[in-house]
Amino acid sequence: MAACAGSENLAMNAGVAREKSVKGRGNWRQIRTYADLQEQLHRDLIAQHPEWVDANGDCPTCDSYDQRLAELINAFQSATGKSVAQRT
Repeated sequence: MAACAGSENLAMNAGVAREKSVKGRGNWRQIRTYADLQEQLHRDLIAQHPEWVDANGDCPTCDSYDQRLAELINAFQSATGKSVAQRT
């Protein structure tokens, strides 16, 4: 019986988390470009980790994340462009 109650609570908690997630998405801007994605990531990192922001407003950790995302986007675009060019 205790196992049933535990799984019932787990299911209710999952439902609450899913509901909050869906509600939270309504506040997000729609991301249409890689630049939009980078801006959203930067804003979200600062909002979630204000301790990363220096007194002068700089955020070296955020800058590092921005740079890594840009590298991944470039690698993806290069790989995608090559695969499309190879097919034609």
